[in-house]
Amino acid sequence: MINLTLLSGWNAPYKLWLSDFIQSESQADAAYVASAFLLCLLASILLYRVGKWVTYKLSSLLIKKKNSKIVASLKANRFFSYLCYYFPLLVFRYNFDLLPRSERLSKILGSIYHIAGVLLLVLLVNAILNTIVDLNRRKEVKRSKPIRGLVQFGQIILYFFGLIFCVAIVMDKSPLALLAGLGAASALVMLIFKDSITGLVAGAQLSFNHMLQIGDWISLPTYDVDGEIVDITLTSVKVRNWDKSVSTVPTYSLVVSDSVKNWRHMKEAGVRRISRPIIIDVNTIGFCTPEMLARYRSIPNVDDALKAFEAVNDSPIKASGALPQDGITNLGVFRAYIYRYLSRKRGVRADLDVVVKQRELSVNGLPLEIYCFANTTDTKPFEAIQSDIFEHLIAIAPAFDLKVFQLGIRN
Repeated sequence: MINLTLLSGWNAPYKLWLSDFIQSESQADAAYVASAFLLCLLASILLYRVGKWVTYKLSSLLIKKKNSKIVASLKANRFFSYLCYYFPLLVFRYNFDLLPRSERLSKILGSIYHIAGVLLLVLLVNAILNTIVDLNRRKEVKRSKPIRGLVQFGQIILYFFGLIFCVAIVMDKSPLALLAGLGAASALVMLIFKDSITGLVAGAQLSFNHMLQIGDWISLPTYDVDGEIVDITLTSVKVRNWDKSVSTVPTYSLVVSDSVKNWRHMKEAGVRRISRPIIIDVNTIGFCTPEMLARYRSIPNVDDALKAFEAVNDSPIKASGALPQDGITNLGVFRAYIYRYLSRKRGVRADLDVVVKQRELSVNGLPLEIYCFANTTDTKPFEAIQSDIFEHLIAIAPAFDLKVFQLGIRN
């Protein structure tokens, strides 16, 4: 063990010299204490600076040579700086035993030493916990298990026990006795930490059940939230909305009280659903005549679409004859065309569901819903693909003698 006693050996001759130089005994003692304190202070500053320089140089060397993320994170969280603060504490602790003082002063100084030691220990452990959070956040494979909430709960316990030890030192009592006394106040403690405990349970559920993770896109209509999770803490989840605003949502509400839509699996699949109707004016729907069918077949992809339609329905496409019900409608040809168009459309996943279906008739017309999947989850290319599809369908609908319903326009 390093001997940090600076005053031993020469303190007695130095005190004798001061007594000869200063006639008053009290003034000599005061001068001795002041000069000894100054010496300890200078030694403490020197040891702190040297220790900090050495540890920072060694840590920088390790980061450069070994590319150690752990050392880099410890350095960023001031672990080595807090560690070096022990040098001044030890210097004063070992040397003030040699200074003349009263019993009361000894007790006060002893309490200060122990409290400072406890606080430094709390800071060191807290730096280690923050390092664990940083390392977990940097690992993409660990994003599915954010541990910040658990670490924050551990930090609360650390601060709590640090406070108990400091109070025990000041009151000169055993920490166990204080903890036993807190049993009667457990209800008050539960009330104070209610949100933290509830958040811890909710955070554990979110983490262990893989419900949410940093980077997920979630929608929460109750709080008008729609964006990406940027942080999960003990009591809250921070979401950056697409309008660049940031919303903070209580963690327990995501598990207990509100429904959350998580788009993570969509992003993992690499596809995004398109589900939107166009409304057809029912007054423009009718059976096809031979002339109409001949005209439709001149439209690109229609002939292939009709052949596919015939294969599915196991019957030839016919124009309306003596009995109109024997023929196909222009909307049926349009549906077959849309299906063929979507199956060949760049940006649409033809290997996934491609559906063109009718929805319930309304006063506005007949909704024709387009259901397919774009091959991207990014908003800009997705919206471009979706817009291309519906712009094309709206523009080509008149070629099939159909009109898209628009309020205020009548035939």
